[in-house]
Amino acid sequence: MAKRRAAHQPLLHTDTSPFYQVWVLTNLTAKPFAATFGRRFHLNLNDWRIMLTLADRPGVTAQELSEYTGLDKMSVSRAVRNLEGQGRLARQGNEADRRLRHLFLTDEGWQVYEEIARNAVRREQNLYASLSARELATFQQLLVKLSDRARSLAFEAAS
Repeated sequence: MAKRRAAHQPLLHTDTSPFYQVWVLTNLTAKPFAATFGRRFHLNLNDWRIMLTLADRPGVTAQELSEYTGLDKMSVSRAVRNLEGQGRLARQGNEADRRLRHLFLTDEGWQVYEEIARNAVRREQNLYASLSARELATFQQLLVKLSDRARSLAFEAAS
């Protein structure tokens, strides 16, 4: 085993980095998805995240999905093709701009969404039970604020 040189110190500490802790929380809460729903419905997490977003924001375009979710365009495109192939998503043309396709869940998509979402709501409630109503509201406000900031930084980096 290689000796650790004292001159090297970590720049990020996993136990005190909020970013790292959010990443771990995301991983821990997403972990059961594959075993519970992924195999049964032939979905991966990105497919589910697209379905979740379309249920809340029907009619968005793939570009808008990418911008809103933070998923790269290729991941969104792959998920859209997969869901469309499974009959869970439909594309609708835009009369004003024929290049745009608006995305919607089909009836089959809604059935799958509703089953998974009911479980997700229960899991969220169990997780948030450790927070007071005030803590949960503050947490939500902070997440929105940080997500907005991350979107603006991503835009700045792209320009």
